[in-house]
Amino acid sequence: MTRVAISTGSHLALSMRASGVVICKPGLDDYTLLKAYRSISLHSCMGKVVETVVAELLPEETERRGQLWNRQFGPRKARSAIDAVAIMVDSAHAARTNGCITAVLVMDIKSAFPSIAKGRLVNLLKVRHMDGDLIRWTGSFRSERTVEMIIEGNSMARHPVEAGVSQGSPMLPIFFVIYTPGLNEWVEE
Repeated sequence: MTRVAISTGSHLALSMRASGVVICKPGLDDYTLLKAYRSISLHSCMGKVVETVVAELLPEETERRGQLWNRQFGPRKARSAIDAVAIMVDSAHAARTNGCITAVLVMDIKSAFPSIAKGRLVNLLKVRHMDGDLIRWTGSFRSERTVEMIIEGNSMARHPVEAGVSQGSPMLPIFFVIYTPGLNEWVEE
């Protein structure tokens, strides 16, 4: 089923419906504030299986086509966040040993994920000449998504989701890398 979903470029319809369950953050004094609550997104299990497979295929495709920055970590095999930290610490130690001053820039990019627009993401995949099945699947993955909020067991009306990638999606790291071409080089300069 996963192979068919990818080759036809279609994401499972059930996966496009999410429910957001609102829960209280523990240990706060004032639960009248909006920030005292957290929304958790619940999705179809089969949809997650397909996402996980594509989350492996898309980085392989970008790697094969040389589309990733040479020092990109995250969605690449054998280049985890732990590897990035180890290299940073080693580089800082070597610089200090040689009497150089070292600075580290840490960016919090999690707020960028809700801003990923489907049209731009699909266009970036086309511009990069990615596999057509993966482009079609990505377009389908980002289409006709809806969300409903459930607060204390009460379901609210469903609303369309126009931008963003669902919380916890295995697609987040590779979509972000594709969506922000040149960001790493710009920051390094």
